[in-house]
Amino acid sequence: MKHLLLIFFLTLSVPSALSAFAQGRTVTGVVTSEADGSPLPGVSVLLKGTTTGVTTGLDGNYQLTVPVQGGTLVFRYIGFQIREVEIGSQSTINVSLASDEKLLKEVVVTGYGEQDRKTLTSAQTSVSSEEIANLPAASSDQLLQGRAAGVQVASNTGTPGGGVFVRVRGSSSINGSSDPLYVVDGVPIQANNLSGIDLGGGTTSPIADINPADIESMEILKDASATAIYGARAANGVVLITTKRGSSGKAKVSLGMYTGIQNAPRLPDVVDGPTYERLMNEAFINNGKAPKYANPDGAISTDWADAVFRTGKISNYDLSVSGGTDKVHYLVSANHFNQEGVMIGSDFKRNTARVNLDFYPVDKLKVGTSILYSRNERNRLRNDDNISGAMPGTFAFPANLPYYKPDGSYTKFSIFENPIAAVKESDIQMSTNRFLGSVFAEYEITNGLRLRSSFSLDNSTVLEDLYDNTLLNNGAGTNGFGLSLATQNDNWIQENVLSYEFARNEHSFNVLLGTTLQESAFSMTQAVGEQFPSNDFRKITSAAVQRSSSNASSWGIASFFTRIGYDYKDKYLATINVRRDASSRFGADNRWGTFPSVALGWVVSEEAFFEPMPDFVGDVKIRASYGITGNQSGISDFQALGLWGGSSAYADIPGVSPVQLANPDLKWETTAQTDIGLDLGLFNNRVNIIADYYVKKTSDLLLAVPLPRTSGFNSLVQNYGALENKGFELAVIADVIKSEDFTWNANFNIASNKNKVTKLAAPFNVYNRDLFRYEEGYPLYSFYFHEQTGVDPATGDIQFADVDGDGEFDPNVDRKIVGDANPDFFGGFTNTLNYKAFDLSFFLQYSYGNDQLNWNRFFSEHGGVRDFNFMKSQLDRWQKPGDVTMVPKMTAANYAGNLRPSRFLEDGSYMRLKNISLGYTLPQALVSKVGISRARVYITGQNVFTVTKYTGLDPELTGIGDNPLAQGIEFYSLPQPRVFMGGFNLSF
Repeated sequence: MKHLLLIFFLTLSVPSALSAFAQGRTVTGVVTSEADGSPLPGVSVLLKGTTTGVTTGLDGNYQLTVPVQGGTLVFRYIGFQIREVEIGSQSTINVSLASDEKLLKEVVVTGYGEQDRKTLTSAQTSVSSEEIANLPAASSDQLLQGRAAGVQVASNTGTPGGGVFVRVRGSSSINGSSDPLYVVDGVPIQANNLSGIDLGGGTTSPIADINPADIESMEILKDASATAIYGARAANGVVLITTKRGSSGKAKVSLGMYTGIQNAPRLPDVVDGPTYERLMNEAFINNGKAPKYANPDGAISTDWADAVFRTGKISNYDLSVSGGTDKVHYLVSANHFNQEGVMIGSDFKRNTARVNLDFYPVDKLKVGTSILYSRNERNRLRNDDNISGAMPGTFAFPANLPYYKPDGSYTKFSIFENPIAAVKESDIQMSTNRFLGSVFAEYEITNGLRLRSSFSLDNSTVLEDLYDNTLLNNGAGTNGFGLSLATQNDNWIQENVLSYEFARNEHSFNVLLGTTLQESAFSMTQAVGEQFPSNDFRKITSAAVQRSSSNASSWGIASFFTRIGYDYKDKYLATINVRRDASSRFGADNRWGTFPSVALGWVVSEEAFFEPMPDFVGDVKIRASYGITGNQSGISDFQALGLWGGSSAYADIPGVSPVQLANPDLKWETTAQTDIGLDLGLFNNRVNIIADYYVKKTSDLLLAVPLPRTSGFNSLVQNYGALENKGFELAVIADVIKSEDFTWNANFNIASNKNKVTKLAAPFNVYNRDLFRYEEGYPLYSFYFHEQTGVDPATGDIQFADVDGDGEFDPNVDRKIVGDANPDFFGGFTNTLNYKAFDLSFFLQYSYGNDQLNWNRFFSEHGGVRDFNFMKSQLDRWQKPGDVTMVPKMTAANYAGNLRPSRFLEDGSYMRLKNISLGYTLPQALVSKVGISRARVYITGQNVFTVTKYTGLDPELTGIGDNPLAQGIEFYSLPQPRVFMGGFNLSF
C-alpha cells in the first residue's frame, strides 16, 4: 500500500517538475504577511496565463522556474488580497500580502484542515472569539447558546460549573450519549461528567476546564459531510475549538478583567405562614376532619429561601503574551475565574495555564505543541432531584416553622433537610486537575505534499470528598458519614495525516489520508466511613466503620480515513470522506464500521447565465450531502462479552457469578443523514442567508431488549430500534449599516427539529413515577400523564380523559402521552452596533413550543395530602360552585398519590435577553502615553430578563442532568443567575 501511494504522488508530481525544468530560469523568494511580517505557508504562486505554479513552504519560501523572458507572478492566499508582480529580470521576488477583511471572515476550520467558505460543501456554523468575548460563562459550551442554527443549548442547572445540555440537530440515540464530539486544536477530548458522587441529578461540565478567553473560534460541524471524517464519534455533530496562537512580531501583552454580582431572578413562589395554616385547615375540613390549626392569623412566617439564597460574586482575570520570530511563534496565557453560586455553599473556581508553541527548526519542518493545565475547585450542594438538598427544603418546609428550635438546633421536618443546615453544614468538595497536551511535527515532502504526525494526552484526576456531620439527616443516623473518591481518566490519541494539494489547469484537488489510534482508560477508588468520634474528624481513617472498593475499565479505537476534495473553477465542488473505525467494545465479527459521505456543491453565481441577474443578488451556492456516522456510547466497555463478577453474598465466602450475557453480534449505532443547503449573498454580500433542510435516521440502536425470565436475566443489550430527526435551519447575517462612524451587524437564526422513535422492541417508561414514555411513533422526551380535562365547576372534582373509552376513569389504564420537551423552533438574534468609540451588543435567545414539566408544583400544590408548604398556585383552587379553574377542591380524592395530572405540564416557550454589553474604547492618543496600544472598558448584563408563561423558576432548565432520557423537567434545580458586571481589556 505504501509503495502504491508513493507511485501515486510521484505520478502527479513528476509531469509538473519536468514541465518546470523545461522552462528557463529560477525565481526564489519569501511571502510574508504585511500586518506583522510573519511567513505565510501554502501561498499559491502561479505564472499568469499558464498552469505553472508552486505553493510556499512552512517558512514562506518558494522557488519557481520561469521563462527567460519573464512574465507575471500571481500570489493567492485565503484571507489575503491577490497580488500580481512583474518578473522582469529579477531572480529574487519577496512579497508581502495585505489581509482582506472580507475574505478573512470566509476562512473556516474543518476536520483536519481549513477551507474557504465559498468552496465549502458541508453544513457548519462558525462562532468567532469576538462573539463570545467577555461573556460570564464558566463553560465554553454555554457560549454556543442561540448563536448557531440547529444547535440547542440549555443548562441542566444554575449551579456554578454545572452540566450543559447540547444537541446538534436533535438527539440521535436513546441509551447512548447524544452530546457532540469536542475537538480542541485537533484533539478529541473527554466530555463526559467527571464527578463520581451522586448528589441528585446534577452533573459537572468537563468543558469548563477550558478558558473561554483562549478560544479563537468554534466551528459546529452538522451534516454528515462535515462530521464523517470523525466517523465513529460524530453521529451527534462535532464542535471544533481552535485556540489562539502566536505569530511573528514583537511581543503583544493582553490583559482582561471583569467582576460583578449575580442573583436568582426568581425564588420559590410559596405561601406565607398564615396562608399555609388556612389552607391546611381548609383541607382538613373538606376531608371531614377538625381544623389542624387554631389560630392561623397568629402564625409566624419564615422565608426559607431568603435564608439560603444570596447575591454572589463573579470575577475573571486573563493574561496572555504572544509573539515570535521567523523561527518560533508563541502564546502563553493564564486565567483565574471565580463564581459564587446564588445559593450559599456553592461556588466554582478555575485556574488555567496554556502554552502554544510553533517552531520552524529547519526548512520545510514545523514542530509544535499545545499544552493546557487546569485546576478546578467546586464546593457542591445536594439539589436537582435530591430531598437532602436546600432547594427541596425551601419548597417543602412550611412557612410556620422557625429556622431553629428553642435549644438552638435546626428545625426538622419530614424527610427533608433543613435548608440552612443543607448549605451551612454541607461539606462536599471536588477538585479536578486536568492536563490536555499535544505535540506534532509537520514536514513538507514536496510542494503541496505534507505529512503531519501528532500525539496527544487528555488526563484528568478528580478528587472528591464528602462529609455529612451529625447535624444533617444523612449523618445523624450513622454518627457522621464520609465518602472519598479518586477518579482518573486517561485518553491518548496518536494520528498521522498525509495531505496533498495540487492543481491542473482549472482543476484543484485536496487529498488527505490518515490513521488514528486511541485508548481511553478509567480507574476509580472509593472509601466510605461511618461512626466518626466527632464532627472535627472528617477523614475516613477516623471512622470506626470503613469500607472501600475500586474499579477500572478501558476501551480503544483504531481508524483509517481519507478525504478527497475537488474544485473546478470555484464553480463545481465535490467532497468525499471515508472513515473506517474498529472499537474494542464490540464483538470480533462486528468490530469494524465504515462511515462514508459525499457532498456536492454548485456555485451558481459563477455561471455565465447568471450575469443578467439583478445587481443585488450576489453569491449563490447550492449544496447537497449524504453520509453515515456512528456511535458506540450506548454500551459499556465490555458489553459484547459474557462477564462474571466477584461475589461474597453468602457468609462472606468469596465466589463468582454471571453478571452479563454475551452478545458477539453487537455492532455500531449508525446515523445516515441527508442535507440540502443554500448559501445566498445579497446586496454585494452584505446580507448572507444560509438555509438547510436535513433528515437524520439512526438505526441499530443499542438498547436493552427484554428477555424471558428463564434466561436468568431481565434483558440483553442488542441492536434493535431506530429513530428519526428532520428539520430546517435558517441563518441571516447582515451588515445593516456600514459607514465610517456607525456600523450595525445583525445575526438571526432559527431552527426546527422534529424527532420520532420509528422502531422499538417494546414501549418503556423512565424516571420518577414513570413520567416519560418511549414508544414507536412518538418523539423522545414524551410526557406520560393522566390528561386532565378540567375541574367540575359544580363539585370541584378533578376530571380526566377516558383514554380507553370504557366510560370510567382508571388511573392504572387511562394514561397517555400528552406532550414532549422538544421545541417547535428555537434560535437567537444578535445585534452589534458601533458608533465611533462606543460599541453596543445585545443577544436574544428563544425557544418556542416546548413543554416544560414543573414537577415542583406536583409536590407543593398538594391539596393538603402532604404537610409540605404550598406553592401560590394552590390559591387558584376550586372553593365554591361556579368556580372555573384547573386546580381542584382540596380533598384527598383529588390529590391521590396515584394521579399524575397533566396540568403540571406547562408551556415552556420563552425569549430571554441573554446578554447586553456596552463598551467604550479609549482614545489612542490618550492611552499611548502610558504604553497601552488599546484600552476598552465595558459593562455587561447576563440573563437580564425573560418573557415566558412558564410559572417555574427557569424555563431553560432542561432536565435531570444524569438521566439523558429525562429532559424538559424542573425539579429542585437552581435557576440560571442574573449577572451584572463591568470590566476592561488592555493591549500593550
